[in-house]
Amino acid sequence: MDNSLETFVPLQFKRKKGKLLVDGRESAHDVRIIKAVARAVYWHDLLDSGRFQSVVEIARAEGLMPTTVGRLLRLARLAPDVVEQLMRGCQPRRLTLRWLMRNDIPALWQDQHQTLEQFK
Repeated sequence: MDNSLETFVPLQFKRKKGKLLVDGRESAHDVRIIKAVARAVYWHDLLDSGRFQSVVEIARAEGLMPTTVGRLLRLARLAPDVVEQLMRGCQPRRLTLRWLMRNDIPALWQDQHQTLEQFK
């Protein structure tokens, strides 16, 4: 099995005069959250496809701690409309990757919306 992994995020990030541009537009995106969600979805696909059998295998291949991979994988459970908000840069400004990693994300999408309401 090939143990090399690449995480692909289909966005182009550039800086112009100190401002972050995403796909050529000025951004209010939290790039760290977007990258983390992309990695989580990719890793989840690796587990579903059987390419990797466990979080420990992914962590070893990525050079991360299994707990970090496990916490990030929870982001793959985000509701599609929440992911869309993140991609558009419309997420609550107080929502951080740190909070997402340190707190449990409800499995039910309706509960996710209620949880994220506290950041508005």
